[in-house]
Amino acid sequence: MSNLKDPSNIDEYLAFRIYNLGKLAARGAGIMLRRELGIGRRDWRILAYLAQRPGMSLSELAEVADIELELASRGVGRLVGSGIVAKTRLPKNKRLLALSLTDTGQALYEQAQRITKAYNRDLAACLSDEHAQILDMLLRRLSERAAELTDLQAGAGGEEDIVE
Repeated sequence: MSNLKDPSNIDEYLAFRIYNLGKLAARGAGIMLRRELGIGRRDWRILAYLAQRPGMSLSELAEVADIELELASRGVGRLVGSGIVAKTRLPKNKRLLALSLTDTGQALYEQAQRITKAYNRDLAACLSDEHAQILDMLLRRLSERAAELTDLQAGAGGEEDIVE
């Protein structure tokens, strides 16, 4: 039996279990998005964040979507070339570009949103309503604690270890 508070091997570490669950679930959703809409998970993240916050710059998008700037730039370039994302120069600063979804991009986003919501419902179907509420509360609590611990480690110095 696994002990989350005192793991005996790497497979029992809470962070690795959550990471592996996220990776597996994202992989399944990615397969579905690629098959049904011809887009990958990174494209989906770009679409989702631009739908939520139109007018972002590329650097803002990369930060909120947690995508390396170079990868975000390539993804946005591909989506611009496909007519899914539009770039416009900001009137106050002509050097800066604002990103937004085109009508085609908005329609694609809405399709992807329906597909990923259905996938999320299927993933959560193994949980009762009570278990889903408890898991939500636990994930929030763990996220807050992880942020606290990360801030402590960052304050102690050293380089960030980026895992993709």
